[in-house]
Amino acid sequence: MDYSSLKRRTGPSGAPWVCVFGTSDPADKKSVDQAGELGYRLAEAGCVVVTGGYGAAMEGANRGAREAGGFTVGVTCSIFSRPPNGYLNENIVTASLLERLETLLRLGDAYVAGKGGTGTLAEIALAWEYINKRIVSRRPLVLLGDFWAALPGIIKDEKAAPGVSIGRAAESILSAQDVPEAVRLVRDNVRAES
Repeated sequence: MDYSSLKRRTGPSGAPWVCVFGTSDPADKKSVDQAGELGYRLAEAGCVVVTGGYGAAMEGANRGAREAGGFTVGVTCSIFSRPPNGYLNENIVTASLLERLETLLRLGDAYVAGKGGTGTLAEIALAWEYINKRIVSRRPLVLLGDFWAALPGIIKDEKAAPGVSIGRAAESILSAQDVPEAVRLVRDNVRAES
C-alpha cells in the first residue's frame, strides 16, 4: 500500500495523522471518555485522528474529533464481523490483523496510547519497535496516564544486543499524565509526513 499517496488523497493537506490506541471494552467509561477528549483536542490542534475504527476508545476518539470538526480515519479488518463506528470520514479495510497494525503504524505521524488490553499492548510494542529499528522515522509515542508507566523502565533495564541502542528505545517513549499534556507532546514533537 502506498501510504503517502493515501494520506495525500485523504484528509486535510499537511495535517499530522495521530493514531489513538486504547481499550476495546465499552464498559470502561473513564477510558472511553478520555479517548473522546483526546480526539476532540487533537482535532482542535489540526490533527487527523486515526484509530482501529471500532468501538470503545476507538469510537470515543473518532467521535470527539468529529465533534470538534476534525477528520477521522478508521483502519478495520475484514476478519472481524462487527461494523466500524459511525464517526469515520474514511474507513480503510485490511485483510488481516497484521496488515491492520502495519497500516496504523505507517499512517501515524504520532501515536498516543491510553489504557487498554492485549491489542493496545501489541500496538505500543510494534510502534516502539518500528521507531527503534528505524522502520519508520522517529515520531512521538505518548503513553497517556499511569497504566503503561512501567514499560519504559522495563526496556531501559534490558541488556542491549550488539548494534542495538536501548537508549534510543527508551527515549522514543513520552509520558503524559493527562490529555492536554499528551496533545502538547504530540504538537511539540510531531512532523507530518506525506
